[in-house]
Amino acid sequence: MVDSLPPLKIRALAEATTAIRFAIVGGAATATHAMVALVLLEARLLPALLANLGGFLVAFAVSFVGHHYWSFASARHPGAATRRMRRFFILAVSGFALNSGVLASWIGFTSWPENIGLLISIAVVPVLTFLGARLWAFAGHPAPDHQEKSSTE
Repeated sequence: MVDSLPPLKIRALAEATTAIRFAIVGGAATATHAMVALVLLEARLLPALLANLGGFLVAFAVSFVGHHYWSFASARHPGAATRRMRRFFILAVSGFALNSGVLASWIGFTSWPENIGLLISIAVVPVLTFLGARLWAFAGHPAPDHQEKSSTE
C-alpha cells in the first residue's frame, strides 16, 4: 500500500513516523529526567541544579538508546554509533545548558517552588532537540571515518 503512494507522500509518512517515534522516546526520557530530578530534589539529596544534572544524565542514556535503535534506526550505518553518540551528546548538553539557564532564572527571579521551575525547564528543549537530532546527530549518511576505512579495505 505504501508503494503506491507518490514519493513525496512516502517521504512525509517516513518523517511523521520518525517524529512520532522521537516524541515517544523523548517523552520517556523527559519523564525519566523529571522523575530522577524530582526524587533527588524532594528527598533533599541534591539542590535543584545538581538534581537536574542527575536527571539529565540518566535521561541522556534513555534518549540515546531509544533514538539510535528506534527513532532513527533506518539511518543507522555500521560504525556510526560512536559518531551519533558524540553528536547527540553535544546536542543534549546544549539543550541541557538552555534547560539549566531557564531553571537558574526561575530560581533567581521567582519565589515560586523549585519543583515547578524544574518541570518547566525540562519542557522547553524538545523541539530544538528534534531538529538537531534529525538534521545533524542522527543524519542519514555514514560517518566520514567509516567511509575512509571502507575505501582502504
